[in-house]
Amino acid sequence: EKELGIHVFDEPETPVPERLGDYRIVSRLGSGGMGTVYLAVHERMGREVAVKLLRPEIQGNPLLLQRFDREVRAAAKLSHPNIVAALDAREQDGLHFLVTELVVGRDLDQTVRLNGPLPIVEAVDCVLQAARGLSYAHAHGVIHRDIKPANLLLAKDGTVKILDMGLARLSNADPSTEAPLTGTGVMMGTAAFMPPEQARDTRKADAR
Repeated sequence: EKELGIHVFDEPETPVPERLGDYRIVSRLGSGGMGTVYLAVHERMGREVAVKLLRPEIQGNPLLLQRFDREVRAAAKLSHPNIVAALDAREQDGLHFLVTELVVGRDLDQTVRLNGPLPIVEAVDCVLQAARGLSYAHAHGVIHRDIKPANLLLAKDGTVKILDMGLARLSNADPSTEAPLTGTGVMMGTAAFMPPEQARDTRKADAR
């Protein structure tokens, strides 16, 4: 779990079958805000992937499933070396899940906690890589809204990849579909890393 840079929480989980469609579940990697992540193998291709299975409270909640669908749509638009690639999204026997590339490494939050602050050259390189990924996302109308060290994976080859588009907002999204997901007075994101305009109104967060 530490090697793959995924935080582990003691939260309720959806029981996972041995297989989800074409994917054979190998082991649990960890948990995040939207669900539990598993190491899986595509049976026919033999490719290792990460499968995010939604939490039980999301599986049965139409509004939260709508947020997951938005994550899937946002991720599907993006193909960039500095963004974790979304490979597939499916519903199997009522279970909704997202398949992404498997990144071996640690997130920057864990990296700094374990090893101390990065040397300045490495830190600047990480920021530049994240900025390139964000610039690409912005050019495709996607605003992440939760950029922080824990959502930046540092792969073993030194590549930084942006993780978790779960709070992303499509910049051309219909406000009528965005409103019920964020709601008046509901703040999405992480306070310590949030720009003030996002804290005032999540729906007005933009590329700045």
